[in-house]
Amino acid sequence: MTRAVVAMIKGGLGNQLFAYAAARAYAIRTRRELWLDEVSGFGRDQYGRSYKLDQFPIAATPATPRWRLGDPKGLKHKAIRSINKLLPNPIGAYLAEDPELPETQLTSFISTRKVVRLNGYWQSEKYFAERASTIRRELQPPPFTDGPDADLEAELAATPSVFVHIRRDRYSPRLGSGYYDSSITSALSMLGGCQFFVFGDDLDWARQYLDFHGAPVRYISDGGDDELRDFRLMAACRHAIVANSSFSWWAAWLRLNADKRVWTPNKPGWPLKPAAEWTKVPNRLEY
Repeated sequence: MTRAVVAMIKGGLGNQLFAYAAARAYAIRTRRELWLDEVSGFGRDQYGRSYKLDQFPIAATPATPRWRLGDPKGLKHKAIRSINKLLPNPIGAYLAEDPELPETQLTSFISTRKVVRLNGYWQSEKYFAERASTIRRELQPPPFTDGPDADLEAELAATPSVFVHIRRDRYSPRLGSGYYDSSITSALSMLGGCQFFVFGDDLDWARQYLDFHGAPVRYISDGGDDELRDFRLMAACRHAIVANSSFSWWAAWLRLNADKRVWTPNKPGWPLKPAAEWTKVPNRLEY
């Protein structure tokens, strides 16, 4: 039987990308095939989210029903998790993320079992940094066809563009305007004649509360149900001011250019760790 790792995919797009990246790096490190459980994590999703990774050029196979982890609150999943808590390495076959533990909980996890199951968001680049080039290649968002969005993407890639991401609708904790003001001021100081492009779910709030100090700014209407449209446009920008959001984390991380600058909240309110080279900006959270 093939040695494999089964990763449960769950949450929104950003968290799905984290789960894939960590599992993919683990699969390469341990010389296993990667299978994705794209079913179990969405059965109880209160926001109606769905599996999105099939739209990316990933290197993984859907797990068969036999190897899916099952409903996280179901008896099968609970039994697997409980039993594996009692098993010492290297005979354990299931690892659930503990946000309080360092990244070595996964990077040093060794199992002699043929099939290993992973359950977590793994929101740190340390889980996959050694395979960064592979992850960036396999998580490129689907391309635009000809049209206004393709033209805008080319413009964003060719100009000193800075995306600003807003997350406020049904979202807690939220970032206040102070974080954005500090980040915008820093971007203007470091980059000079940059152009800001605002994305997110509350552009009216951004228009009312954010000051771009006379710099050019455009507010990009969201793609509605097509979140990949915003994601690709954001990923085309040369620089970024991210929200406390895994969605904008990935849009900023995927772009690779020598002069890239990314501003990120120092306290995101989630176990979401900034990439090593990003600028941490003091912030307050609104609950």
